[in-house]
Amino acid sequence: MRPADSTVRSSTFISAIIRWRPWILSLWLVALSCSAVAYITQFRIDNSVAIWFREDDPELADYRSYNSAFGEREWTYVWLRAEPGTGLDSGAGIRELTSKLETLQRVSRVHHRPGQGNLSLLGIQNSNLIDSPEPYRIRLIDEIRDQLSNFPGIRDYGIVGTTVINAELNRAAKRDMMVYYLLITAFVILGGWLTLRRLRDVLVLCAVVLGTILPVMGCIAASGLAFNLMTVMLPTLLVTVSVSYLIHFISEFHSIRASQLEGDAPVDTPSAVATTFSRLLRPGVWTSLTTAIGFASLTVSPVSPIRHIGLFSALGIGLAWANTIMIAPCLLSLFWEKRDTAPASGAPQARPLPLLEWLARPRPILAALVGAAMLAGSFGLVRLQADTDYVTFFRSGSPVREDYAELERTGLPSSYLTLLVRLPEGTRISSLERHMAMRGFEQSVLAIPTALEIQSLDSMIEEAAAKLGGQTKLAIPALLIQAEAGHLPGAEEFFSSDRRLVQVRVMTGPTSTDDINEFRAEVAKLEGDLPAGWQVQPTGTNVLWANMDAHVIRTQLFTVGIAAGVLLLLLPVAFRSLTLGFLGFAVSFVPVLCTLGLMAWLGIPVNIATCILGGVVIGLAVDDTIYFLSRIREGLSEGWGPGAAAAQATRTTGRAMIKTSLILTGGFLTMTASDFMPSVYFGVFFAFSILVALLADLIVLPELLRRCVRPSGRLRS
Repeated sequence: MRPADSTVRSSTFISAIIRWRPWILSLWLVALSCSAVAYITQFRIDNSVAIWFREDDPELADYRSYNSAFGEREWTYVWLRAEPGTGLDSGAGIRELTSKLETLQRVSRVHHRPGQGNLSLLGIQNSNLIDSPEPYRIRLIDEIRDQLSNFPGIRDYGIVGTTVINAELNRAAKRDMMVYYLLITAFVILGGWLTLRRLRDVLVLCAVVLGTILPVMGCIAASGLAFNLMTVMLPTLLVTVSVSYLIHFISEFHSIRASQLEGDAPVDTPSAVATTFSRLLRPGVWTSLTTAIGFASLTVSPVSPIRHIGLFSALGIGLAWANTIMIAPCLLSLFWEKRDTAPASGAPQARPLPLLEWLARPRPILAALVGAAMLAGSFGLVRLQADTDYVTFFRSGSPVREDYAELERTGLPSSYLTLLVRLPEGTRISSLERHMAMRGFEQSVLAIPTALEIQSLDSMIEEAAAKLGGQTKLAIPALLIQAEAGHLPGAEEFFSSDRRLVQVRVMTGPTSTDDINEFRAEVAKLEGDLPAGWQVQPTGTNVLWANMDAHVIRTQLFTVGIAAGVLLLLLPVAFRSLTLGFLGFAVSFVPVLCTLGLMAWLGIPVNIATCILGGVVIGLAVDDTIYFLSRIREGLSEGWGPGAAAAQATRTTGRAMIKTSLILTGGFLTMTASDFMPSVYFGVFFAFSILVALLADLIVLPELLRRCVRPSGRLRS
């Protein structure tokens, strides 16, 4: 399409937008109102275990079967210190406390284990409803704390276990939601004012942001999906994307208005809007497409919340662009309808930016240094790992971290892993041969460094027999018979009703994914020593969480690979040049490698939040590159040399690039207020990658152009 044809069609489109402005804005307000109602009435948060896996995930199916067989229960542990001389460590005091805890709705039983000195450990068996979105864990932990806080004689206490971790993750999600919304609102208003310096433009900015966020959040709520620790980040993602798009549009709009001045001639606002639309339509379409692809690449993840954030972020990007080309022109033409004879005083466009003038000149040494630094950071990729320890997901000094640390200091277990043993048909629980084989297996498991102690049917049988003194060997067969018949209190929790499944709890300290994987590998080696037909399978919430790391690594690889592959195909088409396409890809892709490499150098592993960095960063980092190269392409098509085209692009588009990069950086740095450390890391490293991408665009890319494009403007193949 020729430029003249494009301008005519743009003018026709903008004229239609302005003509139908009242109807467009009315329908837009109705849509926002409906979205707000859906969001407010249907909003709920769910961080239950099951949402992080596909319904057909075999490990999840096995865990559901295990829960069904053993009554959907798990163990939460409480350590407490008694005040000296209060009598809490006496049998009567502990019995009173355990009785109070057993009255709680979701508690099945409480087991007391004496510790050293005035330290005691309580095991609380509570509900484990992995599919329930109900926040019963938060209520349960609050009720336990209330009982412990009001019980006389307790000097200090702490609570550990997957129940408390899940409860605090839910609590963190709710807090993050409120913090994000408040910070993002303040950021849009303050950042918009500092960037645009005009109240009318800030109102346009707020309108586009609302028009992007509310429909997406309303769509999630209306579809019956719950929000979680991943999707509560959506407002931050969508705000920064929509703001960055609009900054380019408004900056260009006022630049064109200023250029229309000829003496005392009035400024033609509709014409300025149409020219802006025409000039930014092509790069805007390509930036929206590439950013949407970066987010949409997350939909290949087997982790449902990651798929959801990818899908709805891509939807939000489309809405952000639609708002930019429809709602923004409506409001700009409305707010700037008065035919001014001069642009607003103090307009940023009226003053040249010294930094851009400095960058517009060749800087080969600086470009080489920046490029070398980015490549050096990328070398850390070989050290990048995925490892998750959910205790470290909370800030240092938080109650969860401190409670686990206290048990670790005392050497007491704070977590457990479940081994599910499937017995061959016909094997009896009361069989002495089965008992001896199981005890031998348990002793071998106990030799694994991760294991601190064993809790099982057979260990309980031996403990009960040992209390009978010299009658131990004679007592074991009788106790086994009582256990199978259901007459030995506490024994029934260790085997299923059909007597085919036996569970063994392996007590441990805090375990990371690497710890669990090493443990599973050692158990797999021991399985060969068991009688024929016996099968051992690790299961439980901790095991499922560890399995998620494999999905996380695949997510990182797939999203980076998909986004990179699509950009390699699209950018040469977008610029109608292999050279410009490959250069644009290079300066957008290397910052991602540099960011992931820096994470590796700092020893920060990939986890559930940071695994989305790769594809998302590529999709957003390429936005400014596209705007920059589009302006360079215009200069080259007019016969300018590569140096002159790059310098002119720096002076004009560079200002908007700096603004959008600072907005993206500031927007994502608001995530550092989260209590969820992966979100903090995501915000920090995302902000870092955007700044690196800006340096690559304004410093490295112009030097590459000067060497890869002929002075005549013809591009090398």
